[in-house]
Formats: sequence, C-alpha cells, structure tokens
Amino acid sequence: MIRLAHSFGALLTSLVVLLLGSGLAGTLVALRMELEQFATTTIGLVMACYSLGYVLATLWFGRIIVRVGHIRSFAILASSAAGSTLVFPLFIDPVVWAVMRGIFGFSIAGLYMVTESWLNGRTPREYRGRMLAFYGISTYAAMGGGQFLVNLWPVEGFELFALATLLLGLSLIPVSLTRAPTPEVIETRPVPLRRLWRISPLGTMGSLCAGIVLGAFLALGPVFGRQVGLSVGEVSVLMGASLLGGLLLQWPVGGLSDRYGRRLSIVMVAIGLTIASWLLPLLGPGSDLLLVLLAVLWGGLAFTIYPLSLAMTNDHIEPEELIGAGAGLLLMHGVGLIVGPILLSQLMAWQGP
Repeated sequence: MIRLAHSFGALLTSLVVLLLGSGLAGTLVALRMELEQFATTTIGLVMACYSLGYVLATLWFGRIIVRVGHIRSFAILASSAAGSTLVFPLFIDPVVWAVMRGIFGFSIAGLYMVTESWLNGRTPREYRGRMLAFYGISTYAAMGGGQFLVNLWPVEGFELFALATLLLGLSLIPVSLTRAPTPEVIETRPVPLRRLWRISPLGTMGSLCAGIVLGAFLALGPVFGRQVGLSVGEVSVLMGASLLGGLLLQWPVGGLSDRYGRRLSIVMVAIGLTIASWLLPLLGPGSDLLLVLLAVLWGGLAFTIYPLSLAMTNDHIEPEELIGAGAGLLLMHGVGLIVGPILLSQLMAWQGP
C-alpha cells in the first residue's frame, strides 16, 4: 500500500498545491461579495455558476483526456483555473464573477476527472477504498488549509487573489516532472446515467446528495459566518475546521469499507451525518467553540460520502468505463452542487442565517 501511494506522489502533490489555491479562492470570493454588499441571493447564484461549469466539464472533458492524456489535461485545467482567478479583483461585477466562477468550476471538475481516473486506473480493487480515502485526505487537508490563508492579507485587496493564482500555477510543476506511469489511454465507453443507476443506485444517489450538502456549505458557509457576527479569522476557522475534519475519518472509513462493504459504510456515515446536522441548529452564535467542534465532526462525516460512492460504483465497472462512470458521478455531484447554493441562498434570504 505504501509503495502504491508513493507512485501517486507527484499527482497528489500537484493536487494538494492546486486545492490550497482553490480553497482560498472559494472562501475569498464569497467574503469579497459579502464585503461588496452583494445580495445573498446574488451570492448564491454566482457561487452556483461554479457548479454549472463543474457539470459542463463532466459532460465534455472526458474526450479531451482520451485525446491528449492525463498530464497535458492537468496542465490545461490548472492554467485555466489560474487565469480565471486573476480576473476577480479587476472587475467587481456579478456577471463577470459568475462567468469566472463557471470557468473555475469547469477546471476543477476536469482536474477531479483526471485525478480520479488516474487513481482508479492504477489501483487494484482490494486497495481502492484506502487509496481513495488517501486521495480524500489529501483533498480535504489542502482545501481546509486554504481557508486559513485568507488571514494573510485584507480581503478587500489584490494580494489574496494573487496568492491563489500563484498556487494554482505552481501545481503544474510536480505532475509535469513525474515519471510515474499514467493509465493507458484507451477509447472510453460512455456510461449513460440510466446504466450508472443500474450499476449502483446508492453510489449514484450518494454522489448527488453529497453535492447538495457540500455545495450549500462551501458556497454560503462564509456568508453565514459573517451574518451571525463572526470575524474573517473566525470564519476561516469554521470553514477550515469542517474541511480538516473531513480528512480525519477518510482513512478509517475507507478501510472499513474495504473490509465490511461500501453499502454498510455509506449508510452508517449518512446516519451519523443526519444526527450531526440535527444538532447544529441547537447551537447559538455564542457557542463558538462547540460550533467549531461540531463542524469538525460534521465535516468528518460529510466529506466521506462522495469517495465511498465513487469506490462503490467503480467496483462494478469495466476498465474502459472508468472515465465515463467517473464523469457520470461527477455530473450527479455537480447537479447537487448547483442545487445546494441556490436553495440555501433562498432559505437564508427568507429565514436569515
């Protein structure tokens, strides 16, 4: 297992650096819109455009991976994400920001497709749950760490956008230099959603529901924090705690799913997440420490659902369907990411944070 993880070192290092920039950019954009006094519903729509781009990538980018390979695809997408991030501080306009969030979401979804098809294509079935758990740990550690970078400079300045762009650009270096073998690029077979549902109804629905929950939280968590009176630093702690909490359970849950089955693991995680979600509204804004601790628990559960759903589905597909099935699951996840911010922004505008 250690040797297997080592073979993915360059890929995961690039992903970590990239997601540090992505985590910073996501929270920064939400905070900057709140600072610029955009309406809550406008913030929700702009942030949902990320998910629209995310969905478009799942429908189209698989063909580019087949045509140019994994490493070149990674380079194209990281460059696009970096370029779109530079535009935000130049044009303080919701329409421009919506377009840039769409480009950014397209890039990130494509990068997930590249990474997941690379991991699945080079990982034996008996190690897949733990390998995807390690992937999840790397992902959420980076995204969580990116939240704390928002404290380095004022939100209203240019510097944080420049830092996010720098990180996105630097992510190209490790994966461009790797000599590790990439999966053989074979002609992929499309996997329609109907077939994906037949292969794994729970994996498909788990991807959708994870998108709804995480999309709502990642897009409007910073807005919630500011509206209940938290400082920028406290918002970064709240968001970082949930994302870093996501890595705590990745490895044990992945190992348990390899041993006891994906279905039981998904059901137990969903039950625990439901209980944690019921507890969150009981804590008032003054319960800062308890709120952060519960955010750690909530994130530790919420962020394991998608990797489990991915592993469960990939256990039952053919090699030529890996990219197609991964795109289908990302599509379901992306639909959830669109629905979550729009729904939550409407609820917040109606009922308050």
